[in-house]
Amino acid sequence: MANAYRLAMDWLERIILAACVLAIACMTTLIFIGVVMRYGFSLGAQFAEPMAIYFAIQLTFYGAAACYRAGTHLKLEFIVASMPPRLRWLSLHGVHALMAGIAIFMIVYGVSLVDTTWLQAYPEFESIRVGWVYTAIPGGGVVLLLFVLESEFLPPPSKEHLVEEFHAGH
Repeated sequence: MANAYRLAMDWLERIILAACVLAIACMTTLIFIGVVMRYGFSLGAQFAEPMAIYFAIQLTFYGAAACYRAGTHLKLEFIVASMPPRLRWLSLHGVHALMAGIAIFMIVYGVSLVDTTWLQAYPEFESIRVGWVYTAIPGGGVVLLLFVLESEFLPPPSKEHLVEEFHAGH
């Protein structure tokens, strides 16, 4: 069961990372188009900025969850390493509890924000609802919670697993 969950989280992380790369590429392209249209043709690309913001929001919330799983978030390991073992254990589990609380907060209040803004539309895109853009908040919260549960309840992957995964990707 643990291996199946870890495998599912591996696939979820890969999907999120691919979506983040796509979001960065789209943001870069949209900003480039906006600049060229504005300064090259003296026309404003009305769609470029709102679409870039949409991709930035997706990147922020899903990317943050992926960073948490990868361990690339801000860590103060030198402080934790200097703690006695019992306090180190408490701080590790305390961080997981706090992150789970943040994820639940994102889910609950993100759903409320989506519900509140669902009928609002962007002036540039009448068919795209503001609430749709904000679905990244509860969605990112769900993904973050899944990754927190993995970190808390599953042992870290073995070094052999990490080496195999590295070689499989290259």
